[in-house]
Amino acid sequence: MLVLAFLTALPVQPASAALTPSQLAGVGATPPAGAAFPVGLSFVDQSGRPYRLSLGAMPTVLLFADYSCRHICGPGVTLTAGALHDAGLKSGVDYRMIVIGMDQDGPVLARRLAEERLKGLPAEAAGMELLTGTPPTVARAEQALGYHAIYDAEADQFAHDAAIYLFSPGGRLSALLPETASTAAQLKAAVAGARLDVAFIPTAPKSDTGLIGRVSAICYGLASAHGVYAGPIVLGLRLGGVLICVGLGLFVVTSLRRSRRANDAT
Repeated sequence: MLVLAFLTALPVQPASAALTPSQLAGVGATPPAGAAFPVGLSFVDQSGRPYRLSLGAMPTVLLFADYSCRHICGPGVTLTAGALHDAGLKSGVDYRMIVIGMDQDGPVLARRLAEERLKGLPAEAAGMELLTGTPPTVARAEQALGYHAIYDAEADQFAHDAAIYLFSPGGRLSALLPETASTAAQLKAAVAGARLDVAFIPTAPKSDTGLIGRVSAICYGLASAHGVYAGPIVLGLRLGGVLICVGLGLFVVTSLRRSRRANDAT
């Protein structure tokens, strides 16, 4: 029943024409050869203070996020921070975490995201920088890292990839991981590699046909764009949850009846 409750709580977005399949096909994270941390770009942090990107004394974990996203951006930040915590890594000691906001909603929504999504991770929340920049500044960061997001003006949302960039203290890109499918062990190994200045080696993209991969594709491809398929997808998930619960209920009832019959027979 918990599964059913979760699924029925998902908001069905109205079917509004937005991004086309060809536009969505361009969404992704494909770092160019020799990609490096975009030093020198100026932002403001979640407190409204100026923040200039610079190299640090420790590996950097960097995410892009839409602070007004109604789907996976918040959970993606939570999952990443939680996995780093579970790996035994300390913010400000073993790594630093930076989130670049793609939208112009600013520090207020950045703070809200941290307050709502990092309640159980106070150390990670305190050490995290959630940045807001001008469109040209954000575009320069995206271009430097091969990050391709598309803005849907009608829905005021971004279709974008859920990627974790890891940089060495010297700024070299060391690893690229998925937000929704990275374990504590994977992040711990990636942070260790970044500390050793291991270089990122691009590989041919692989289709993730597993459950996590499919759900991530739904959230970042169709639902995040609020296209005409968003409502039917969520409705399908709800119906699937209902069918699963009904099936489990029938199984329990049938098992109880068989047990009673067996007891009566003896």
